[in-house]
Amino acid sequence: MEAITIEINQEGILDFVKKSSLSKWKNRYVRLVDGGIYIYKTDKDEDFKCIDLEFSVLDSNPKEAGNRPNSFLIRDSHNKAFLFSANTSQEYNKWLENVKRSTGKKNSGCPTFDSAVAKREGRNDIMFRAKKNLSGKIASSGVGKSGLKKLIPEEGRELIGSVKKIIKRVSNEEKANEMEKNILKILIKVFFYIDSKAIQISDLAKVDRALRDGFNHLDRAFRYYGVKKAADLVVILEKASTALKEAEQETVTLLTPFFRPHNIQLIRNTFAFLGSLDFFTKVWDDLEIEDDLFLLISALNKYTQIELIY
Repeated sequence: MEAITIEINQEGILDFVKKSSLSKWKNRYVRLVDGGIYIYKTDKDEDFKCIDLEFSVLDSNPKEAGNRPNSFLIRDSHNKAFLFSANTSQEYNKWLENVKRSTGKKNSGCPTFDSAVAKREGRNDIMFRAKKNLSGKIASSGVGKSGLKKLIPEEGRELIGSVKKIIKRVSNEEKANEMEKNILKILIKVFFYIDSKAIQISDLAKVDRALRDGFNHLDRAFRYYGVKKAADLVVILEKASTALKEAEQETVTLLTPFFRPHNIQLIRNTFAFLGSLDFFTKVWDDLEIEDDLFLLISALNKYTQIELIY
């Protein structure tokens, strides 16, 4: 018997959350068919969550989304509400149009696709999603540090959290809090200038390449953690330090026209501490720090595996 092909009306990346957990937005790959919307963790994932659209109601401007732009809500026949948010207004309008056409129809079934060559639409890079999270918030919010952290994408929060734990371990809590505050302040300012189009994402290319280079060297060094002392890894750690020094210089060059001298010095101080050979030596010679270091390297690897679209 010939297999039935289920036509996909639209597919791509959307942010998704249940109304019952509005603070836990997740990046998901979504496929829309007649009568159903299928939600996956990635475009190649075969496991999914399905929302039946036959008796669902679509809200194109849900108050539940707050200030989050380009959002729509689907309420199913069991009165469960699900929110989606697109990266751009163009994507939002396209999704809205196709969801309207697909609603009220009998679910045609699980969509057919080749997981090996699955199609990706929309943008999933860290900086773009951070920019979107800030839209409509950064200028009007009086949020504190915890609020600012929520504006950073999940990958960024994991990285910052891991760095903070490491600093607290090899230095002290005061220094850890200082570095976290500096990182958040710098990132939020950068995201704001991207959002206002004063800085283009492509302008960050040199900074991004230097950071990736440094992170890759740290990953290499971690393979020998607990086996070799920092003194035996000095060549690799020096390469990581040099790459982060380059990232510092590129960051300062890019941001000097926009940042006050005090904030430029914050950047220098932060890179000088986190990218120093002395800091790396203390970390790699502390054999009680393995779990936290593993989390940090995992966070760095997650960053290097996600494409920044220039």
